[in-house]
Amino acid sequence: MNKYIVLTLAVAALGLSACSSERVSNFPSYKLKVEQGNELDPQRLAQLQAGMTREQVRLLLGTPSIRSAFHANRWDYQFAVTRNGITQENHNLTVYFDGDVLSRAEGSALNPAEKTDKP
Repeated sequence: MNKYIVLTLAVAALGLSACSSERVSNFPSYKLKVEQGNELDPQRLAQLQAGMTREQVRLLLGTPSIRSAFHANRWDYQFAVTRNGITQENHNLTVYFDGDVLSRAEGSALNPAEKTDKP
C-alpha cells in the first residue's frame, strides 16, 4: 500500500515540475488589451483654443483624468493602451487655466508625430 502512495506522489511531483511559469508563457494565449484614461479625439483637440472657459473644455474633451486639489488651474488627461503588461500607446494632455479661462495646453496628444510611444 505504501508503494502505491509513494509512486503516486512521485508521479504527481514529476508532472507538476513540468508546469513552470517559463514553459507556460510560451503557449499562445489571448492577451487582454487594457485601455485606461480618456481617449482624446484629434478633431476635438484641433478645436481646443486659448480663451475657452472650463465648461467649454469639459464639454469638448470630457472630464479630466486627474484634477489635483493642489493645482486648481491645471487639468490632466491621460490615456494608455497596454497588452500583456507592455504599454503600446501613451498619450497625455495638460491644460492650464488662468482663472476660468484656458491659457495653454501641452502634451504628447497635441503632436501627431509623437502620438504613440512603442517600446
